[in-house]
Amino acid sequence: MAIDSTVMHNYTFGLGFLKSLLEGIDDGKMTAQPKPGMNHPVWIVGHLIDTMGFTAKLAGATYKSPEGWDELFGFKSNPVDDAGKYPSMAALVAELDKAVEAVGPSLEMIDSAALAAEMPDEGFRKMMPTVGDGLAFLLNGHITMHLGQLSAWRRAQGMPPLF
Repeated sequence: MAIDSTVMHNYTFGLGFLKSLLEGIDDGKMTAQPKPGMNHPVWIVGHLIDTMGFTAKLAGATYKSPEGWDELFGFKSNPVDDAGKYPSMAALVAELDKAVEAVGPSLEMIDSAALAAEMPDEGFRKMMPTVGDGLAFLLNGHITMHLGQLSAWRRAQGMPPLF
């Protein structure tokens, strides 16, 4: 059993939808927080990239997010409304494309034994007991959760929904 084609389809769709949600956002507003603590587009994209490092590890790929990005975008980071602390959105989208390109072949080739293996991260294992469970969540649930945040951010900025 390899990763299900439905999981891969939703992963690909989610990444495309992410780019659609970013269209039309003024570069000067990319770190705006309409509500205190709200995840902004720069943090969301950076966080998804940073998470691709863990996804790569689970899938047997070699991708690692750039040095220092875990502090900016990792699980325990907090977004701030200061564009100077972050890479540009263009740099983030380029790095996202690089991460997807690096991880994709491993996702397509992972075998059933690797997917059935126990989740190596003990904290994550409590929610996702196997590598397959973790990958399915990271490729679908995690991305779509942050797409919802980005959609809400757009609405808070007065932008229309995409559908």
